[in-house]
Amino acid sequence: MQKPEWEIGKGEFFRRLNLTERDFEAKLSLPDLHAIKRIVPLKSLSLVESVAPLSYALLLELISKIRTMDGRFPFKNSKISLCKVDPRNLKIGQKFAYRENYQGILETLPNILQKFAIAGGFGDLGAYLFSGMDEGGQYAMAFYLPPIIEQHVADFVIMDGIHRNLLNKQMGSTILAIIVKNVDVEFPCGRRNWEELSIIDWAQKPTDINERYFDLKKNLFRDLKFLGIDG
Repeated sequence: MQKPEWEIGKGEFFRRLNLTERDFEAKLSLPDLHAIKRIVPLKSLSLVESVAPLSYALLLELISKIRTMDGRFPFKNSKISLCKVDPRNLKIGQKFAYRENYQGILETLPNILQKFAIAGGFGDLGAYLFSGMDEGGQYAMAFYLPPIIEQHVADFVIMDGIHRNLLNKQMGSTILAIIVKNVDVEFPCGRRNWEELSIIDWAQKPTDINERYFDLKKNLFRDLKFLGIDG
């Protein structure tokens, strides 16, 4: 049976590209897991060398291992999905957003992504593993996760990603988010509308965490830093 004209043998493909398999592998920019020393926030990578998308299986593994401050795992039996949401329909648990945070998103994230052929806007960006050199010159990796939204009865509440959601709300656009259903532990804050959010400078940030959230139950707070995720 004759092969379709668009089917190419691997050797012929590399010949047409004038690349060896080793050259091609290098251009894929795959992470070198054996060389990674630390897990850091994405903003701590001074040089990004590779980006790899996360499978749903690995994403679920990460989400399920997020724990509360008192050691419980609220998402152990949860189901997750990735979908576009309208931030206007979401509830918030924190009282403040910080100008420096959302300015940093606008200024730094596009620069990090510009050398890779993936969505450059934070509104469309999925779940990825980044690796490269950190600020101390060590090879490290960092996770980027879309905003995490918990469903509690009829409310969809922002657990992580308040600044990205705020920016998209102000622009009137939707955002790709991780929706977490079947949560075993109640949300750690009161669930409020956007109208109760105040935008302040970092210098005005209350030192007491209880003053930064509505009706905070600190023991139930989701500790993303447990996995090195910058929440």
